[in-house]
Amino acid sequence: MTAIGCKGVGLGLRSPHLREVIRDTPDVPWFEVHICNYMGGGLSRALLAQISERYPLSFHGVNLNLAGVEPLDEGYLKRLKAAVDEFNPALVSEHACFNTHQGQFFHDLMPVPFTDEAVFHLAGRVAQVQELLGRPILIENLSRYFTYDQSEMSEGRFMAAVCEEADCGLLLDLNNAYVNQVNLGEDLNQFIAELPLERVGEIHLAGFTEQNGMLIDTHGAPICDAVWKAYKDFCELRADVPCLIEWDNNLPSLQTLMQQRDVAQGIFDEASGKLTGVVSA
Repeated sequence: MTAIGCKGVGLGLRSPHLREVIRDTPDVPWFEVHICNYMGGGLSRALLAQISERYPLSFHGVNLNLAGVEPLDEGYLKRLKAAVDEFNPALVSEHACFNTHQGQFFHDLMPVPFTDEAVFHLAGRVAQVQELLGRPILIENLSRYFTYDQSEMSEGRFMAAVCEEADCGLLLDLNNAYVNQVNLGEDLNQFIAELPLERVGEIHLAGFTEQNGMLIDTHGAPICDAVWKAYKDFCELRADVPCLIEWDNNLPSLQTLMQQRDVAQGIFDEASGKLTGVVSA
């Protein structure tokens, strides 16, 4: 499910860098945006339109409440469809989670128990979104800080089952998987082995912070060595999946983000060269 237009390693586009990107046109193959920040119109939307003329885009969402039990927000879906129709992003993704319950919005991405019931519930709502948008979407694995006693399967098998049932793609966040390995004792390699790799349409790499002996997925630090290794290992399995450097808090300069991007691009290029028999310089 690799998208035409998103190739190699892109960057998460954040508001403080919009004008710099327009002015300097950095050598980045594509950008991902948190589309909920651009659905109200205004200056940011106009700047995004300028950027979309030069760069392929990926739309990433955090407000769809895919795993919630309340009806999907029709107003939000209509605005999302309008943005998709206007910008024609190469990829559209959301989290496999809920963040609204009984009218209360949580500022966290809340996981669900890994059960058969949750598989069909989540897959049905993903299918509803895909039908409205007229295109497949990717669902992202979460960083989690607890486990449900009700879970009947591993996260890898759960994500695989949802993707199969909904016929959707997968956004594989390797930092989230590593956070879960450290915090919950889950095996990152086993998690990836249980996934349908042919459905992986995008990779996320990010950093975390440590608090009271736990790793917190803050997207506010450089990517750690273990996540770099996980990315290199994944590229040995598939070397054609677009990868994103994701950084939201303690936002550094665009130059610092480019340095992280260059490391990931080097890993991507080396793996691609092995796949095609071309040796990187």
